[in-house]
Amino acid sequence: MDEYQGVARRTWRRTAVIVAVGLIVGGVFGWLVSHGESLVTTVFTTTGFAFSLGGIAGAFSVMATSFRIAMKMQAPMQGLPRPERQMIGRAIKTGVPVEPAGSELGWRAFDQARLMAVYQPLALGQFLLLYLGILGPQLPQLMGDEMFSVWLSRVLCSLLVVAAVVVTPMLVRSSRRARRYVEVASASS
Repeated sequence: MDEYQGVARRTWRRTAVIVAVGLIVGGVFGWLVSHGESLVTTVFTTTGFAFSLGGIAGAFSVMATSFRIAMKMQAPMQGLPRPERQMIGRAIKTGVPVEPAGSELGWRAFDQARLMAVYQPLALGQFLLLYLGILGPQLPQLMGDEMFSVWLSRVLCSLLVVAAVVVTPMLVRSSRRARRYVEVASASS
């Protein structure tokens, strides 16, 4: 196992605990705030507080690691002219290793793909947790009395869900391509 995969696994374990605690604490706080309201208001407020605290706490937990790996991702491409950077990007995207396998460009492509395979799932997790944290405060507003506030919350929630549905497959596909490139390049060298 490579060092970055170990860091990512520790990050996911830490984040799972942080998100679980955030969901519980946020849910309890939301229930206390909305206690005595109607059942629907209590459910939306409790869920909203839970999502907000759990999502934001989880996003911040992943953020430190993803930034560190994102900074490392610049190293393999550093000093390369644009055509060679594009060639590496195409190689990773198609899963065809850069030839010759032992060349400097081949090693750079392998390092880039290895880092992308670790970074992309972290970026996706951070993205989804952040959106969950942003969505949380909007949930109690969905059933409010003021129509402008209700519609604004509905539009914002819809936009967040649509953005998540569009971006998630792109990041998953990119991560799979990077992992596939690492496997193919490892087998050919």
